[in-house]
Amino acid sequence: MPYILGEDRNQLNLLPNTLEDFVYEDNPVRVIDAYVDSLKLEELGFAVFSGSKAGQKPYRRQDLLKLYVYCYMNKIRSSRMMEIEATRNIELMWLIGKIKPDHGTISSFMKINKNAIKQLFKEFTLMLKGFGLIDGTLVAIDGTKLKASCAKNKHYNENIIKEKLEYYETKIEEYINGVLNTTDDENRKQKINDKIECYQERIKKLNDIKEELKEQGKKQICLTDSDAKSMKNNGKFEVCFNFQGVVDNKNKLIVDFDVVNDVNDQGQLSNMVKKAKEVFEDQNITALADTGYFNMSEIVDVVDEQTEILIKPQKGKQQKVENGFDKSNFKYDQINDVFVCPMGYCLNFKWNGKQNGKDFKRYTCVNYNECGKKEVCTSAKGGRSIIRFKD
Repeated sequence: MPYILGEDRNQLNLLPNTLEDFVYEDNPVRVIDAYVDSLKLEELGFAVFSGSKAGQKPYRRQDLLKLYVYCYMNKIRSSRMMEIEATRNIELMWLIGKIKPDHGTISSFMKINKNAIKQLFKEFTLMLKGFGLIDGTLVAIDGTKLKASCAKNKHYNENIIKEKLEYYETKIEEYINGVLNTTDDENRKQKINDKIECYQERIKKLNDIKEELKEQGKKQICLTDSDAKSMKNNGKFEVCFNFQGVVDNKNKLIVDFDVVNDVNDQGQLSNMVKKAKEVFEDQNITALADTGYFNMSEIVDVVDEQTEILIKPQKGKQQKVENGFDKSNFKYDQINDVFVCPMGYCLNFKWNGKQNGKDFKRYTCVNYNECGKKEVCTSAKGGRSIIRFKD
């Protein structure tokens, strides 16, 4: 026999296999089973049904949660695909006892228990902490862009609206001239009139969107997902979300996350550090972030005796760095409350101000006409200024 053959589909077994035989002892699906069975779902906020009322019996919440967790761990997010997997995946059959919930039931379970599922993730993180798998000694913060489910023609801003309006008005003018030049062909006239009406409807829609942007004080809008924004992603602009994550150094496990629509990371440092501190209460933690998070007001907001931030400052303007007049070259004299420039001149206190709710002091040079270096130091007519946060 030249080939290895499988078992005959019609072969009857005297001792048929059980589902237990198909799931080996160290299969991760057993961890999901044990973990979900250990949870008190009602305390976490899950909607739990008694099953004693008249009518169709509900599925156990534990089984639907096991289905949800297993599918997400295996990159299956569609409720319809979850429905299919429940009928063909041996591991999943073992996990949920071969129940076959439809996609509507699965989708409804997710929607109703959205907040409870978020709370479950937090409880899971605390369990990891209890097992010593995360310790908070060093955490890394970073972000990535997630492309939204949005076509390009469903995203609008002022420039896009302006360009489209100009294009539609030009096309209408062309078609009107076409009607004027068409004298005998009634069918063609009707087609041209239909196209003109179509463009007029589009213009009306664009004007409505323009008015909506003005009323809401927004600069852009996405029709299919109102929370998404256009942001730079992989060298091009796409409609995205900004995913933020905190990862513990010990076993590279995620501590917490957030999804925002900020186009960059500069305003997210304090948000993510605070999330990490909620997990590691009363602990000393060190947070590591890249240059994209460098924002002095954000740093001041979270740094304390228990929190250290390791972050690379943003580069100054290349020309100032090369000429030695970058802000880092100005030394602060705490006794006299002045900044001293590389030429030895003082920048005296000018006035107090606020930036993002943080108090700062502004220092301004008055000797800029004497040092002979004003052109390489600053382009401001009133001389070089530096701000210093009071904290």
